[in-house]
Amino acid sequence: MIHKWWSSLRSLKWDAWLGIALVPVMLFVGAATDYHRNPIPKAYYIAPPQSVIPGADPFLDLTDRVEVPTGNLARTAVLVFVGQTSVNNIPTPYVPVNGNIDQLNIYDGKLYRAKDPLLGINVAGSAVTDKRGTWMMRMADKLIADGHYDRVILVPMAVGATRVDQWADPFTWPFLGHNISVVGRRMRDAGLPCTAIMWGQGESDTIVNTPEAFYAASLQKVIAEFKRVIPACPFLVAREAYFNGKTNRGVLAAQASVVDNQTVFAGEDVESIGSADRYDNTQLNEAGAEKRATLAVAALKAALDL
Repeated sequence: MIHKWWSSLRSLKWDAWLGIALVPVMLFVGAATDYHRNPIPKAYYIAPPQSVIPGADPFLDLTDRVEVPTGNLARTAVLVFVGQTSVNNIPTPYVPVNGNIDQLNIYDGKLYRAKDPLLGINVAGSAVTDKRGTWMMRMADKLIADGHYDRVILVPMAVGATRVDQWADPFTWPFLGHNISVVGRRMRDAGLPCTAIMWGQGESDTIVNTPEAFYAASLQKVIAEFKRVIPACPFLVAREAYFNGKTNRGVLAAQASVVDNQTVFAGEDVESIGSADRYDNTQLNEAGAEKRATLAVAALKAALDL
């Protein structure tokens, strides 16, 4: 029996052997394609930031939150915020003038009417139950009031107290770089385009005195991952490193070095906001938030030719 089986195999022509060999390859490719079309829940997993940065629990309370449809995206700005200071750090919540400011919650992939504190990011320097605000809502109001857009959708994904290198590699602890691909999938699933990605970070690298070359190399990795996941979306880099009266000139130089005015642009100059507009000589107060929002609008106008 075995001899007959072996003889029949030996008699097969080369094209038959090729067909047999291709079966496992086709099965593998099919499985990979299916994963791409229907990614498993792990593809949407966000490592708990509080296990990485103490006190970085994301605000996820959906009480009084209003879910909204994607709807018509004509004249809509979709703005992604990443880094460390785009968190709920303003002492009081801000109530927007315009009712057409929404946000994507990166934890459940749903759109909600934007409200401070924004969902999915932590409350800086305070308990997650402490209701605080962001400068981003003010910026969205200004973009609409100035006539640049009719609607703004915010995509906040920042984690307070993080260093640039913690965002630079999706496969290295604490895996914050993986969050970039998660946000890309969430935006894809929600049918959202990308108007701009705004990087706001540098304070933690002032604390640890990160060298210029290391910061620049790490930030280039962050930019490259965003280009891979969300292609052709302009990337704005804020000038930002001020912490408790000190700043790291190397970090500021590194931030400037990645700007090419082709795909990467200068963001808002947060260094220009003085200590009088910071409630702890680092985090912005309400006046500082207004100034940053105005600076951010100007940076977006320049980068996007609005």
